Amino acid sequence: MEFKLSIVFLVLILLPMGGLSYLSSERYQRSIENNTVTYVSQVSDMMISKLDDYTEDMKKISIIPSYVDNIIDNLKLSNDYYEKAADPEADVNEPTSFSRNAEDYALVGIGEKIRDSIYFLNTIKQGTNTIYLFDNYGHPYSVVRGGGVRSDLYDAYPKWKELASKAHGRPVLVSTQEVAGPNRSEQFVFTVVRAIIGPSYEQIGMFAVDANISVIAKFVEDLDRDTRGTTLIVDDAGAVVFDSEKKYLGQVLKENELLEKATGLEGSFHGELNGEPVLTIYRQSSVTGWKILITIPEHELTKEALKTRKITELTAILIIGFALIISLVLIFTLTRPLRRLVRLMKQVQNGNLDVVFPVRGQDEIGMVGNAFNRMIMRVKTSMEDVAIAAHRTRVAEIEALQQQINPHFIYNTLEAMRMTAVMNDDAEVSDMALILGKLLRYSIGSGMETVTLKKELEHLDMYVQLLNFRYAEPFRLIYPEQSLDEEMPMMKLLFQPIVENSVYHGLDESKQGMDIRIAYEMKGPDHIFTIEDNGKGMSEDVLQRLRSQLDGPAQPGQERGIGLRNVNERLKLRYGEAYGISVDSRQGNGTKVTIRIPLR
Repeated sequence: MEFKLSIVFLVLILLPMGGLSYLSSERYQRSIENNTVTYVSQVSDMMISKLDDYTEDMKKISIIPSYVDNIIDNLKLSNDYYEKAADPEADVNEPTSFSRNAEDYALVGIGEKIRDSIYFLNTIKQGTNTIYLFDNYGHPYSVVRGGGVRSDLYDAYPKWKELASKAHGRPVLVSTQEVAGPNRSEQFVFTVVRAIIGPSYEQIGMFAVDANISVIAKFVEDLDRDTRGTTLIVDDAGAVVFDSEKKYLGQVLKENELLEKATGLEGSFHGELNGEPVLTIYRQSSVTGWKILITIPEHELTKEALKTRKITELTAILIIGFALIISLVLIFTLTRPLRRLVRLMKQVQNGNLDVVFPVRGQDEIGMVGNAFNRMIMRVKTSMEDVAIAAHRTRVAEIEALQQQINPHFIYNTLEAMRMTAVMNDDAEVSDMALILGKLLRYSIGSGMETVTLKKELEHLDMYVQLLNFRYAEPFRLIYPEQSLDEEMPMMKLLFQPIVENSVYHGLDESKQGMDIRIAYEMKGPDHIFTIEDNGKGMSEDVLQRLRSQLDGPAQPGQERGIGLRNVNERLKLRYGEAYGISVDSRQGNGTKVTIRIPLR
């Protein structure tokens, strides 16, 4: 016993403590992850908002030239100049080399005026490096703040022109491109381009503004430092706008696992990056379409949780060891008197009823000892009670045998009456005696608690026949219209007590007879039978009193509903509280009894 109790104590201590340690560390780890997701989501939302504001400001800057008369007028002059100076066989949509016009003072004046007009645009927004203004012939006018004019300007112009023309005056955001300055220094910028529309709604030029991605880096640095992770921003085509590791800047990512999982406008998921488990949180801007993916190594998330788990496990081991020692001491202390009690019980099994357990206290062991001593005393005094009970049992068996004779006597008497009626040519009395005998055999016969639907309906039919002998056939029994399974098993004496109740309490003497209609339906897992009469019904008070009597004990002087209560009680005892009968009635409109029994 000590071994079993030791195992039980060990299990009861080890499992809860181990489970508690595991659950607490897991919960702590999930809490860290959830808090990180919440924090990063909030920061990324703010980052998206700032980027949206920044790009929107760039778009607002791009529309200003369309409303500055000096810019419009000088762009028209530039277009007129190049229209006259252009070679008729040249492609005016390609940028032109203008070295041959360097000495043209008119063109220089136009350029100076345009640059003076757009100079202030380069001071509106921090991070906008260069402002470019193009006439329809691709000649650029620029204002530079830091660095110089990008070396790929003439390569970028055709693409920008195509995007701006398709946008019909709306701004177009161009994702990050790698550009080289005059001193071959590499830098990355994103651009907003827009067609300049004149007063007559004709395109007279194009505006472009470059912004260095350092403006994005300012938003990202603090987040990467807090999460010890990396940030990736891509546009809706998969082109990388920003990469805090600067590995994919300006590239288009195809078949990237992280991008494939980042579906929808926001979310988070676990994955792998360079073979390392990571947690990725992503958000997508509804303004720019850019998607921000913040990737955090899982070991950074679980670092503190692992420390906490080790401390928790060490504490749990110490507590379990201490509790186990205390448990063993308590087990051996508690089981010593129990072992003594077991030895005394074995003596009682061998017939020695003179043993006594020494009680030394009023604790649980003392209570068990007192109970054992009282049990021995009761065993001694109950020997005579056993003998008396055996005598009474024999007497009851004799009485039961005598009672079995009575039904046979009744059957034989009814048969003698029937034969006498036959000999006297009294067919009606003979039929009544025959039906009554069958009813008695069915009702009080033993060994048939479950019968078929066919037998139950035959019994009900004989009962109605017997009633019609007495009442000159005022009762009509109407069976269901659909064919029924006559072999359906059911409890014996289910219908007859209900019909009997309808006859004796519902017969309306002002009407010619009574119709008793039986209906059936299968509803879910149950059989539903209804027995409905067209008798006098009952008032609401009587109906409520009858319903309360169905589930309660029989009351002294109760006349109505005894048979119904008997059927309801037998159904509930056999099938459970969900089954039984229910009664509905209205004064003058008859009574309907619904029977619910299971399909099984």
